Amino acid sequence: MTYGRKNLKLEFHQGIAIPYYLDKKRDEELIGDVIEFYESNIGKPYGSIDWEYLRIIIGDDRLYNALRKVMRIFYRPRDVKLKPIVNPKSLRLRIFQLVNEKYEGFIPSDLRDKALEEIRRELRIGYDIDEVLWCDDVNELPLTRVREVTVDEVVKAFNFETIDTVCVNSSKIIIECSRSEKLLGVLAKSIGRYCKLYGLVYDMRYVNELFRATIEGPRSLFGKPTRYGTRLSLLLTKTLPILYSMKNWNVKAIMYTQRKRINVQVLSDNLKPELGIVSELTVKEIFDSRIEEIIYRILKTTKLHITREEEPIALGDLIYIPDFKVRTSKGVFYIEIAGYWRKEYAEKKAYKLHEISKIMKNMILIADEKLKPYFNKLKIPVIYYRMVGGKPILPYSKIIKTIKEQ
Repeated sequence: MTYGRKNLKLEFHQGIAIPYYLDKKRDEELIGDVIEFYESNIGKPYGSIDWEYLRIIIGDDRLYNALRKVMRIFYRPRDVKLKPIVNPKSLRLRIFQLVNEKYEGFIPSDLRDKALEEIRRELRIGYDIDEVLWCDDVNELPLTRVREVTVDEVVKAFNFETIDTVCVNSSKIIIECSRSEKLLGVLAKSIGRYCKLYGLVYDMRYVNELFRATIEGPRSLFGKPTRYGTRLSLLLTKTLPILYSMKNWNVKAIMYTQRKRINVQVLSDNLKPELGIVSELTVKEIFDSRIEEIIYRILKTTKLHITREEEPIALGDLIYIPDFKVRTSKGVFYIEIAGYWRKEYAEKKAYKLHEISKIMKNMILIADEKLKPYFNKLKIPVIYYRMVGGKPILPYSKIIKTIKEQ
């Protein structure tokens, strides 16, 4: 969930924008007052709440608007479960007709309960009239607490939504860390995996002593530059536990407003808002695709010594992350898997493999036969498979033979 770019509060330093994050120590009193405001209004019709008083408490219009949206995680107008099977508008018309017929258009307060009960029986309604009469008007619904709330939880939720708001309105994110970081391989593999999953394009390389990963949507002449912003946000969220476990790192974004492009320092080892991320990191074996997993499982049953590569390979400045590594008596061999992708991704993959194949010769590509037009000019062995009933049909003997002959 994003609370909207117009509500994003930024501070500028030397041309770089830094998002405003909440801090539990600094903002404890403010958030406590916000929670107290909501608690004091529980049960009141949503439209009768004095929201201007909350604006005064917060003291900043952008922060007020952003916090109101974030607080919907914890407080909302009560949802009426009968709403899908009840037409409130029709119900109101029938009740108003009966009130006009029986009570001349007005029910005295001392007779209200008795009158509603008579109307309920006459209309054969099996639910509370008050509960559903105005359930299509959010302003008439009472405010309720939908989950437990603390200052700590509000701070974490707001900070997550701030990151999401930046990414959703960005065309690319740049992740950098020290080349000597122990978790560099895990980070690189994670970026590569989630780029495949979310249909993003990455470029990873070493710049002096830095590892730099630039992630964006496939380049296109048409469409908004931020069209892949939601996917960038998802990828960054998935990699945050790794980044928060590292020592020297930063995340930047190229964000767009209606008028200009803004360089944003989203996060860094010195800009780590409270997000509730655990410090211990458990890395699970996750495959980029079902095809990759099937090929890996089958090749594991052969006599080949095959493993999933964990560390990025430096090819000059370029960084390459192969899918599998095979050890043979002649040395190390790499296998790359290419599924059936859209044109933009196939072209990007073909170009990257072309550049890699200039330096590396000890590799083969296993690809969907539908990708032949993109890979038929590569200078490395390419073995194609076809899909039958959702499963890849591969010439496994040819794969093994090709590896042993290299």
